[in-house]
Amino acid sequence: METRDVTASDIPAIRRVSSEAVNAAYEFLPEKEREATVRERFSDQRLQTALGDDDVILIAAVSDGELVGYAHVEAISRVDAVGEAALRGIYVVPNRWQTGVGTALLEAVEKAVHERGFTQLSVAVLIDNGRAKQFFESNGFERVEERVEDLFTGGTAYQQVYYHDFA
Repeated sequence: METRDVTASDIPAIRRVSSEAVNAAYEFLPEKEREATVRERFSDQRLQTALGDDDVILIAAVSDGELVGYAHVEAISRVDAVGEAALRGIYVVPNRWQTGVGTALLEAVEKAVHERGFTQLSVAVLIDNGRAKQFFESNGFERVEERVEDLFTGGTAYQQVYYHDFA
């Protein structure tokens, strides 16, 4: 397996991976919400825009020529967040969970953000996503806050925010 930068030709595979991952990881959310999440977060337009944004890092994990996961990171532009990048997600096809794909993506993310001069990486995880919380905690992230997230179809869900310092 290799990690590399995402290209425009990866967009259909990203939608496939994200759909599979969202539906498996967020089965506690209504199907309508999972569908809206995939539709809104992983549209062609949104992914094309991200590819052209210097403040975004998209990394693919490829095994035997197939995209099996990817990670999405954005620089945070708030004055109180200098040096912080936000990991918007690591998505891995469910049949590759616990095979090292997520860890390889996280290592590639950490290297990329460190090379760009970031000193801290944050990630928000829905409170009911125990698998993701365990993954980040076991990889040195510290839970520091809880907040409410607006869902695409209305309503809210609680998130826990994790940080990892590089300095």
